[in-house]
Amino acid sequence: MGRQIFSLFITATLVMCLGLFSSCEKAGREPSQGIGKLELSTFSPDPRHFLSNAQPFSLPPGTTRRDALRRLGEHLAETYFQSTYTGEITTIHFDVMGIDEIGDPARPLRIATVNMLDPGGYAMKYFFQGSGGGQTTFYILAATFMQPHLDPPLIDGLILLYNGEMLPELDHINLWGILTPRLVRYVTKRAINGSKR
Repeated sequence: MGRQIFSLFITATLVMCLGLFSSCEKAGREPSQGIGKLELSTFSPDPRHFLSNAQPFSLPPGTTRRDALRRLGEHLAETYFQSTYTGEITTIHFDVMGIDEIGDPARPLRIATVNMLDPGGYAMKYFFQGSGGGQTTFYILAATFMQPHLDPPLIDGLILLYNGEMLPELDHINLWGILTPRLVRYVTKRAINGSKR
């Protein structure tokens, strides 16, 4: 009798987890619906205010959140991370690994995991070092991917990996764990408002 109950329990669990009942949806991954029209921005580094020169970043209609992040990552790789201050060309690029949703009564919260691929180690040598350069890189990454000036932001949290692993502890910035829009909202809005003057 115990063996039959155990077999029935295992069968029911498998059926539910395979998505055959609506109560066991594969919650957590982003649906592939378009994000609608959003006023996304990209930024330039600023030695005094970290970010400046906010520019509109247009996306075609029907773009998914994941594709928006992919395109923003491509923009970062082609602009800010294209070369070091010594003029050396980098191979830094970004891979959007996924977007997880956390249920909330108001709206789902979206946490993106982005992998910064840097086979040459340029980011550690040139972009994350020094207090000013490290802070500027922090703000460029966080503001570009999260778009914290929007309500709600493009994503509610960012987990940034470096070559597939959590970033090591850095002297001047903290990119460990989940970054939230609140951390960079003020600097981002200042860059956007400064660009509109």
